[in-house]
Order: sequence, then C-alpha cells, then structure tokens
Amino acid sequence: MPTFRYTVKKGPQEILEGMLDAESRAQAIATLTGQGYTPVRVQEAAQAKGRFGIAGFDMEYVSRKQLNIFTRQFASLMRSGVPILRAMTILSEQTTSAGLRRLLDQVTESVRQGETLSDSLSKWPKVFSPLYRNLIRAGEIGGILDVVLDRLAIQAEREETLRAKVQAAVAYPAFVALTGVGTIIFLLTFVMPRLLKLFENFHGKLPFATRALLAVTHNMANPLFWLAIGAAGLAAVALWRAPGLRLKHIAARLLLRMPVIGTLIRQMELGRFARSFGLLIDHGISVMQAVSVSLTVVRHPLIRAELERLPGYLQQGSSLADAMRQIREVSPFVVNTVAVGEEAGKAGEALTEVANFYEREAERTLQVTAALLEPAMILMVGAVVGWIVMAVLLPVFELGSIV
Repeated sequence: MPTFRYTVKKGPQEILEGMLDAESRAQAIATLTGQGYTPVRVQEAAQAKGRFGIAGFDMEYVSRKQLNIFTRQFASLMRSGVPILRAMTILSEQTTSAGLRRLLDQVTESVRQGETLSDSLSKWPKVFSPLYRNLIRAGEIGGILDVVLDRLAIQAEREETLRAKVQAAVAYPAFVALTGVGTIIFLLTFVMPRLLKLFENFHGKLPFATRALLAVTHNMANPLFWLAIGAAGLAAVALWRAPGLRLKHIAARLLLRMPVIGTLIRQMELGRFARSFGLLIDHGISVMQAVSVSLTVVRHPLIRAELERLPGYLQQGSSLADAMRQIREVSPFVVNTVAVGEEAGKAGEALTEVANFYEREAERTLQVTAALLEPAMILMVGAVVGWIVMAVLLPVFELGSIV
C-alpha cells in the first residue's frame, strides 16, 4: 500500500502535515476529509522530495541528539500522567526539527488509528533501532512506558558521553596530524622546489637525503602524481564498498589485533552489547529475543560474528553463562559475573555491571591512548620536518667537496 505525504488545514488557521497509507491518492483525500481536515496537498511519498532533492529525506533523517531530547521529554510527560497522543502532539509542536515534527505527526496519526506505539515506531527503522522499539513494546505490555523511556534516555546519554570522550581523545592528535601533513605538503610543493634549484647545477654527488628530497619534490610538482593519488583513493573506496570482498574483514581483523586499539574496540563493543542485553532482560524480554536485538548494536563484524554463536548454544539448552564461555571474545570475568547473576535470578543486573566495568576500562584506555598519541604525532611530524631540514643543510656542510 503506497504512503502519501499530506498537508491539511484543521480549522481556519492550523496547518498539519503527516503521512498516510492509502490505496490511492483519491482514497487518501477521502480519508483526510472524513477525519474533518481540509486537504491542501496530498502527494505520494515516493514522489515527494525533501530539502536536498531526496525522496523522504526529511522524514528519515533525525539526528541522534534530537532523538535523545525527544526520548527524555517523552519520559517526563509520561511520568506526569500525560496521555500518549497528547504527549506526542506537545513534542511535535515544540521540536525545532522539521523531519522529527513530520515523523511525530505520522506516528501520532498511526496511534490515533489504533496502532500501538511500538508498531508505529517500527515504520521508521532508520530512526528507531530494534532495541528502542522492543523496549517500547515491553513498556507498553508492562505498563511501565515512562520507566523504559527513562532507561533509554540514560543509555543514550551514556553512549553520547563515551562518544564525546572518543572524539576528544582523537581531536588533538588529528589536528596535529592534519597541520603537520599540510605543512609538509606546502614545504615540498612550494618552498623546496625553489630552494633545491641551487643544488641541481652542482657537478658533485649530492647526499642521499638530498637526492631523495629532490625526487619527492619533482614528483609532487607533477600533476600526474596527484591524479594517481586520486585514482588510488577512488579505487580503494570502490573496493571497500564492493560486495563480496573481504577487504572490510581484513581491515577489521587488523584493527582488532592492534595492541591498544584492539583492546578499546573490544571494551566498547562488549560494553554496548552487555548494556543492551541487560536492559532488555530487565524489562521482560526473553533471552533469545534479547540476544538477537542486542546483536544489532555491535558494529565490529568479527565480534558480532562471534557473538552470533550465542543463540545456537542457548537453543541447545545451555545456560547463558555456559553459552558465553564458548565465545572467544567474552572474558572469564564476564562469564563468572553472569553465572552469579543467573544463580541469583538477576542476570540483567549482572550484565549491566559488566557493561559498567567495560565502559570504565574503555575510558581508562582512551586516556592512555590520548596521552601516548599526542607526543607520537608530534614526533612523527618533527621527524619528517627534520629530514627535510637535514636534506637541505647537508649539501651546505659538504659544499667544498661538491664544488
């Protein structure tokens, strides 16, 4: 059934926008008219263009920050006893995001027509993750929607905090690297060619460092060099995105084997998985379904592939701790913590404790990495600049033998 985007008038001044499923445009207009609206524009969503000329772009794009704010405000309204439809209308009216406003209008309309909130949110998989939708469904069934929304907001804030720490740890080294690379390119393309012309007419043998610098500057002055770099970059992107190739898996395996980066990836991925898993179990989701949903938050392909073996062990009758014991990426600490939690009937709390442990360890690893990366980048840039200076000064020191 096609989906139509509509703009209607409600009363003399109020304008509403949203989405509606109908067999045809005529049926969509008839449905809107029957609901007491005056249609202004009704257009099939596949034909409607967003701000950037992409069909449905505004409806699909909602930033992580906007979604977090919406979740927190929705939890506050539900805790205050505001009905769902009224809460959605309030949130739609006060949001500054046009995409989120239209999405909320469509969700509100679906709920008004009798759908559950979780089913309405499932129409927007790019915005609402499986974890988000399943927890909303659990909250609806258990009558604890406000509690679930609070937990979702807290988890989103934790992830945002950790993401901000990663960005802060990488920002300064990346700035140093970009500045250093830009300086080196400027020296090699504009300064060195003019300076090294002084040595090209010498009949003596130049030092190896100077000859190497001359070769590099000559190549960088050639447009074909930059065309080759661009072609290599495009080929790398094409190979990376090509289906069926194992280039991504090779890169993922290399990253996982790097001393510090591999440890950080494991800590962040396992912490994210454990927190999602524990959150789902705490709210009444079955273990099998919780595992399937939690796997969607794991981004590293090798770690996800290893964790995907869990459902098979669970289907064979193994306990959660025994199943995790068979997974290489899961440490004995996690297995023992989950085993104790299972015995006490608190597996969800045990998984949350595991997530807290991994997040603390990830923060420590980030601090150590940032402390080591900054001087390493400075030393690397200094070494290259030092080589350039040495290559220029060596002929001067050996001027007598060269002439």
